[in-house]
Amino acid sequence: MDDETLFAIEALAAANGGYFTRADLALRLGIDPRAVTLLLRSGEARRVRHGAYALSRTYDRLDAVGQFTVRCCAVADKLGPRAVLCGAASLAVRGRPLVEVDLTYVDVVRLDGNNGRREAGVRHRDFVLEDSDLVEVDGRLVTSEARAIWEAGVKVSPRSSLVLMDDALHRASVTRDELARIGERFAAWEGAQKPRLALALADGRAETPGESVTRWMFHVLRLPMPELQYVVRDAATGRSLGRTDFVWLDYRTLGEFDGKVKYARGFVEDKEPADVVMDEKTRERGMCRQRFGMLRFIWSGVWRPTRAEAVWIRSELEANRRRFR
Repeated sequence: MDDETLFAIEALAAANGGYFTRADLALRLGIDPRAVTLLLRSGEARRVRHGAYALSRTYDRLDAVGQFTVRCCAVADKLGPRAVLCGAASLAVRGRPLVEVDLTYVDVVRLDGNNGRREAGVRHRDFVLEDSDLVEVDGRLVTSEARAIWEAGVKVSPRSSLVLMDDALHRASVTRDELARIGERFAAWEGAQKPRLALALADGRAETPGESVTRWMFHVLRLPMPELQYVVRDAATGRSLGRTDFVWLDYRTLGEFDGKVKYARGFVEDKEPADVVMDEKTRERGMCRQRFGMLRFIWSGVWRPTRAEAVWIRSELEANRRRFR
């Protein structure tokens, strides 16, 4: 298919949330619906779900959560006002971080009473919803964010719930009181203890999923819990030298989660990545001159921590306390 037509289909799909249908091609672009078959055969398109398609050049670049989000949009648009996206689906269309969440099915609540079925990648949930539970996101009916976090939370690990709660509190899209009120309604649900634990640990000062997962590691390993987003200042001038993800003041230790996303957000136009890394090292040296040690954490270390990891962290904390007290 020629580039101009592919560009038009790509724009159409983007407006839909990442997908298109045969009817879209015919009614909005004047393209023969049979062109979808040719696109699939040539590998230029992928089948997202029954009746919904996406161009390979955009869909294949998405991660698993991104592809799941496209499916959620396609399901919501197919069912229309008869159904409400809930749980992980409600969070996905908001762009929330889904870490260690099952993306096999798009969960919906049918408002026409046709619940309890599973078909074509859609799982119909038998939930009782109140008017206050329903909101619209980009014209699609979804459960409220606080409720969606609990809907997903009873099915996932406390760590995954902590990522969601930290993120929502950081964005100020929900409040702790809202999460607690929804939690009271979910108190008797199987698995409710998992998001309940996450809420006890949740802190909106955490800025990335990596920081949330790192804090969960501290909890699991029974390590001292740090303060978050600490500004280090020059002791002589009071000038800010930088802000660090974690600080253990009693141990004179700073902590940083190092991830690709974190470094990417520091990249600026006309600046090479190597220069950004050098700036980071300069920032670290300046902060550590204020009589602090530094611990750095990476995803592989915090995702599956070992007893050796706990011993190392404890020894570093104690060593820094002795060195800088």
